[in-house]
Amino acid sequence: QGCIPAHYVSLSLGAEGISYLQPGQFQGDLFYRYLYSDVVFIGTEEQPQLYDLGGRHAIHSFDLNLSYGLSDRLALSLTVPFMHDDFSNIQGDGQRHSGSSGGLGDLRLIGTTWVFKPADHPNGNVNLGIGVKFPTGEYRATDDYFLASGETTLRPVDIAAQPGDGGFGLMLQFQGYQKLARNLFGYLSGFYLMNPRNENGTERPPPASTVVNSVPDQYLGRAAVSYIVWPSQGLSISIGGRIDGIPATDLWGDSDGFRRAGYAVYVEPGLNWTFARNVLSVSVPVAVLRNLERTQYSF
Repeated sequence: QGCIPAHYVSLSLGAEGISYLQPGQFQGDLFYRYLYSDVVFIGTEEQPQLYDLGGRHAIHSFDLNLSYGLSDRLALSLTVPFMHDDFSNIQGDGQRHSGSSGGLGDLRLIGTTWVFKPADHPNGNVNLGIGVKFPTGEYRATDDYFLASGETTLRPVDIAAQPGDGGFGLMLQFQGYQKLARNLFGYLSGFYLMNPRNENGTERPPPASTVVNSVPDQYLGRAAVSYIVWPSQGLSISIGGRIDGIPATDLWGDSDGFRRAGYAVYVEPGLNWTFARNVLSVSVPVAVLRNLERTQYSF
């Protein structure tokens, strides 16, 4: 992805839209993402001369989601995220050392509603959601840090390796789909996470240890078309684009402290298989643009 690994937030649509939950019906989802980040950018320009100095992250993210239908239009969803990061960076002795962090992330409780009555709009609809992100994830995870003397001490890991951000957040969510032709569907989805807390008190690794981490906003947007290539087997393919990132300033509250602000734009091909009551989706986003944006602490 580059040097802006944001916390993973699951948000997806299949070729035939989102399934409509009936009152009293449950739906369970498991989302997984693997992200490897090792490229350094300043603005939109890659900095190959900094490759040996930059941090490297291999992040595994899991979202366990349980949704419950309150009516044919209203639903509640609880998402329990987990993450594990194997990372390496240059430390106080001038050498590259590896470490790891992980655990429970920040829980999310979202209420959603269909704008149009599902029975009257089987081929297209819009789903709006609003909810709360709870600061359940560790935002001051530590690991061994090698000093110039060769001794080790416990220090907070990089902001990208922290399972949580330490703040309550307001989630605004949008999803929509429309049948375009016999087996062709278009869809849009996105969210914006507002984090009003300014800083969480977790200090940066040396030499920037006088600065603490910010609690930044986050956003994601997706747009794509899906085509059902094998209707009898529920097999479809999709192609689209996505953008995700962290803004340089928040919509709500101050924006002090350190954040790795920026965004990445992807081309995102996907494969979807619907069978019985199950849906399996696989996508492989390919980054085509990365932009590390300037903030008050650009390091």
